[in-house]
Amino acid sequence: MNTDQLLPIIRDKRILRQWIFTRFIDSERFEWLDEDQPTQGTVGELARRAGGKRLVLIAPGETVLLTHTTLPERNRSQWLKALPYALEDYVAEEVEDLHFAVGSARSGEAAVAAIRHTMLRSWLDRCTQAGLTPTAVVPEPLLLPFDPDSWSLLLESGRAVVRCGSDAGFATERDNLLPLLELALAEAGENAPASLRIWGESAPGLETLGEIQRQGDVPEPLRLLAAGYQDGATLNLLQGSHSRHAQWGKRLRPWRIAAMLAGLWVGLQGVLQVGEYWQLQNERVALQAEMERLFREAVPTARRIVNPKAQLENRLRELRGGPAVEETGFLDLLLHGGQVLTGFDDVRLRGLRYKTGQLDMELAGDSLETLDRLRQRLTEQAGLATQMRTTKREDRIESRVTLTKAAL
Repeated sequence: MNTDQLLPIIRDKRILRQWIFTRFIDSERFEWLDEDQPTQGTVGELARRAGGKRLVLIAPGETVLLTHTTLPERNRSQWLKALPYALEDYVAEEVEDLHFAVGSARSGEAAVAAIRHTMLRSWLDRCTQAGLTPTAVVPEPLLLPFDPDSWSLLLESGRAVVRCGSDAGFATERDNLLPLLELALAEAGENAPASLRIWGESAPGLETLGEIQRQGDVPEPLRLLAAGYQDGATLNLLQGSHSRHAQWGKRLRPWRIAAMLAGLWVGLQGVLQVGEYWQLQNERVALQAEMERLFREAVPTARRIVNPKAQLENRLRELRGGPAVEETGFLDLLLHGGQVLTGFDDVRLRGLRYKTGQLDMELAGDSLETLDRLRQRLTEQAGLATQMRTTKREDRIESRVTLTKAAL
């Protein structure tokens, strides 16, 4: 494919509407395609321009080792675990410090890319801090045009990027290009290319290596690289601990504790509300039982108790020959006194009498202190006037409590 055939693909606006391709200029600045126009800026500026597009980060060829290894027919999961140690002789660093990504498999061999964990993590962290999540991180050499019969070279500003196979390539300084190409051609042996295709600047001495096909000057190298990306086919470094799933897990991890605490708080509130509900239910049942007990003592002839309040109102209406007692009458005094008595299990009601706005209760208790506390509780009742006379008779203590409506 020559340059004239390639440029229409590079300029395909449909690709640029969905994807944004970016690469490093230096440690602080990026270069990206913005509506087919290369633009340079900071990661923050890149984030503002990216919008909802999928981001492809181009990894400099100098940072990635591309190689191949034999792919076993079985136990692929075990092979993946042992892969770093199978390539130990091909890398200069400790394998524990390297991240390995596996590409396509052909003829029993799999493409492998290796990069330092810390470097890849630093790139992803910078993107995360700017609110970016790369869809792919792709080795730069694998974005150059591929032809089985030739190798592709991109020459720019003192460096060279070389693609010498479907999943092979490297990047180097221009001064080292010639000896490295000679070594690569020697290793290729019978698989050496028929020609070298060159984009960009000229490089003296390459003519000695074989046929040279100059593709002409590319308006911008980033366009050439963007045209070579194939979603799902180009080797993606975002695998394993650096996969997109793992990136989201790390981004959400700080919120997990907060979410757990929030869930725990909601659960605790539910438990407390349920506990409070049952406590109120128990108090209601206890108050209902006390009202029934007081009703039986006030009306010993009653056989069936359904609603003590309504039944007592009807009983009083019958006794007085008039309408139901007012709220300030017998029922009101009985309810106020009964509510207080429910809190004193060791105080017993021995008699009850009502006459013209005055309720007398005959009580018996086990101690003076208990009856004194009862008196204090009664006097604290709003709208209630309390008089209490206590006497001690042999082994018991008796008290008469008189309740009336407090004067305004």
